[in-house]
Amino acid sequence: MTQMQDPPLLRLENESYQTCLTFLQNLALDRPPSYEESKNLALDRPPSYEESKVESYLIDLCHEVLQFYIETARSGQIPVSSLGRRPHWLIPLGSGKRRELAARAPLIVTTLQAICNLEDSSFEKSLARFFPLLSSLISCEHGSNEVQVALSEMFSFSVGPILLRSC
Repeated sequence: MTQMQDPPLLRLENESYQTCLTFLQNLALDRPPSYEESKNLALDRPPSYEESKVESYLIDLCHEVLQFYIETARSGQIPVSSLGRRPHWLIPLGSGKRRELAARAPLIVTTLQAICNLEDSSFEKSLARFFPLLSSLISCEHGSNEVQVALSEMFSFSVGPILLRSC
């Protein structure tokens, strides 16, 4: 992923990542008939190596996409502080950066949905890895409202219930 790309390259990059996310999700969902038979015989069995590998690729890809978006949203912002204290606010993004973030927003929404669509046990296991990124997304300046809406839904319907169960 490169920053401040020409629009056709940015569109192509987003489409490539969308395709890869969709492929990995479908691969995780479309199990061969032998999987269903073995699942019926041993409901508590651990996932097979292939399932774990696909899920691992999907989680890694989601992490990469979110991390890059956060870095893009934060690059070029200059923290303003006095006397070396922690910054209280950041200088707003320029219009070119805002357009880039707006163009990346659908991919981020798809990524957040892919994370939410992980099996419950996988989602809970990977939540510790994603939580810092999700927290960073909250404080990012976005090019569109789509990301904040998807993030809100994720916290309401997926993250929140897990946190409430652990209390």
